[in-house]
Amino acid sequence: MKKLNLFVMSFSQNIISSIIMLIILSFALISMQDVIGQYRYITYSRYIIENQYLQNSDYFMINPEIMMVPDPNEQLKQSNSIKEKISKFDGVEGVAVAQHSTASYRSTTVNTEIYNDSMQKAFSKELSEGVWFDKADKSDIPNVVIGGAVFNDIPIGSDIEIEMPDKNGNKVQQKVHVIGKIGYPWYAVSYATISNNVSTKDFLIQINTIIFDDDKQTSEILSKYNSFKSLSFSYFVIYNKECTDEQKEAVRDYYNSVGTYATYDKILENTNDYIRDNLMKKIVTPIFLLIIATLTLISIATLNTYKKLKDHSIYYLCGCSRKKSFAYLFAEISIVAILATIINIIYVSVIMSQLSAGTMSYSGSIIDYKNIIYSMIYCIVTIAITVILPFIVYKKNTPLEVYRRNHND
Repeated sequence: MKKLNLFVMSFSQNIISSIIMLIILSFALISMQDVIGQYRYITYSRYIIENQYLQNSDYFMINPEIMMVPDPNEQLKQSNSIKEKISKFDGVEGVAVAQHSTASYRSTTVNTEIYNDSMQKAFSKELSEGVWFDKADKSDIPNVVIGGAVFNDIPIGSDIEIEMPDKNGNKVQQKVHVIGKIGYPWYAVSYATISNNVSTKDFLIQINTIIFDDDKQTSEILSKYNSFKSLSFSYFVIYNKECTDEQKEAVRDYYNSVGTYATYDKILENTNDYIRDNLMKKIVTPIFLLIIATLTLISIATLNTYKKLKDHSIYYLCGCSRKKSFAYLFAEISIVAILATIINIIYVSVIMSQLSAGTMSYSGSIIDYKNIIYSMIYCIVTIAITVILPFIVYKKNTPLEVYRRNHND
């Protein structure tokens, strides 16, 4: 109890400055977490695109004006017509696109998609567990690949039941067999963007997803449900290995007549530009705050050490060893950094728990245990720097020397 009272009495003398430092440091760390999460997401998205079979492809985007007709059926007709024309060009291996619908699992609405062969090939390296349809055994019920927080506890090989609307709007139970999973951060492919500055960050969305194969058996089973539709106004067009530059130019001329496009290399270039120009700007503020907070902590720690030398010399004469004396000083110096790190860990843990429970989505960012590690590293480094300088001061001024100097004064 005496040791605790000694620490509280000493810390209370700097309570206002400590609270201010705690607020600044906590805010800086939380801001840094958001930027780190965004950086991890865009580098993750770049990794996904770079490690698929998309190196020999273009990302095509239909002109929105062509699709601005009020009748959805007419939109679908025009969209399919353009895809058909593109797929028939010499040198085009396939159009990576999916058909979309919705279902319900455990009272949660999930996105359902049918991947064609090109879509499966384009993103066949995305799974964290299991296999894609071409490597799975045939089943009497549809094979599916799942992803999302709602499926977090479903093991590979399980049969699950989902509710799907039939053509009359009634919900019907459908059993499916799980052959693959998209793991955390549960990002599925999305072609939602139509932009002249498209980058890899635009191709993923954090969503609960069930993916079906586009084979005859599955199509027959799904035919009794409300039609899966493809209203994608953009998609990857994959060229075959023998495709010549002249053939690509012919396809790209058609792109320009009905929309626009971005080459694979241009997408990666835009991604690197975004990291350099956008994220680097966002990270300036939290880094500035962290530097100011860290330097202030070091200054306060050094000044506090000099201020406490006289008190600690008296503690030493009263029987307190130098090790214990320095331990009290270490606790006073490090408490702010430790508390700020704890607040940061709680912040990350709350987000992680909500993500795992599916109660929130954090698209455009990745927050997990690695973010906690970053906080711990900063805490350790900051405390080490903050303590080294006072330690040097304390080592050069022994308690007896300080006592004699103050006594002689």
